[in-house]
Amino acid sequence: MITYVYELDHVNKEYKKGKVQANKDISFYVQRGEILGLLGPNGAGKSTLIKQMVGHIVPTSGKVFYQGVEVLQQTKKVAQEVAYYSQEPHALTSLKVWEALYFTGRLRGLPKDVALKQSEELLQRFELESLRNKLLKNISGGQKRLIGIGTCLIGYSPVMILDEPTNELDPKKRRLVWDLIKERNQQGATIILVTHNVLEAEQVVDRVAVVNHGQLLAIDHISHLKQRVDQRMRLEVTATSGKSDLLSKELSELGEWTKVGENRIRTLLEKQDASQAIERLGDPALPLEEYSLVPPNLEDVYFHIDDDRIQENAEAV
Repeated sequence: MITYVYELDHVNKEYKKGKVQANKDISFYVQRGEILGLLGPNGAGKSTLIKQMVGHIVPTSGKVFYQGVEVLQQTKKVAQEVAYYSQEPHALTSLKVWEALYFTGRLRGLPKDVALKQSEELLQRFELESLRNKLLKNISGGQKRLIGIGTCLIGYSPVMILDEPTNELDPKKRRLVWDLIKERNQQGATIILVTHNVLEAEQVVDRVAVVNHGQLLAIDHISHLKQRVDQRMRLEVTATSGKSDLLSKELSELGEWTKVGENRIRTLLEKQDASQAIERLGDPALPLEEYSLVPPNLEDVYFHIDDDRIQENAEAV
């Protein structure tokens, strides 16, 4: 029995005759029934990668296998079994809201009554019943996103690939989407989730693949990745307005600082250095408003892995 839903073998994607390398020698697998998070900043190469997984883009070199067979040899099967939600504008904008869901269900082989029933259930879950007869092109961006996610959920596809599914959604709707993703996974679906929202993804995913600069930097279970930094503490400091750069310089002896907001900076400390850091932060001359010192989360793991890659490249030059 094949336990890998997907397997990527040294996948590369180049544009402009090799001048732009969107993906660089990426290899990994996706296990049946897991939720795999592809994490990384905008422009990291995540969307290009999943388009190769669904057969929308052909790799420059390397191969992508679905259920043990190369994707490019079975594009029809992949289209039938893999529900793909793209960030790009949807192809169903001339349909009414309920029709977009209903006809997607019918294309997936649902009988008329089942497709209609599931469409109505999704409209209720998304609290969009009042929009059912509006054209998709005439509703808001967030509402379109929910319907797009609905087209992935209808028909109970065995595999779902979602590219930034919670963008443009308010906190309540984001929570609803994460709940639906977990529900569908509990029903047996394998889910590949592309996002740069590390903190939200941490509550959902089983394994994490960290992607940046077109490369796969790490892939593992969250608990194992956290072990890379679990001897450290996350120190986050809010600077006086406009003084974050100055504060970073003033506190440079504590470590390398990352800017995470207009006036917020962050670093990772060894646990034995925490008391020294707190004493340093007590200096009334420092332009700071407040600070927090907590154990690391998945976002810290991401920054740590990316910083390590930058340092390795610098040492190699």
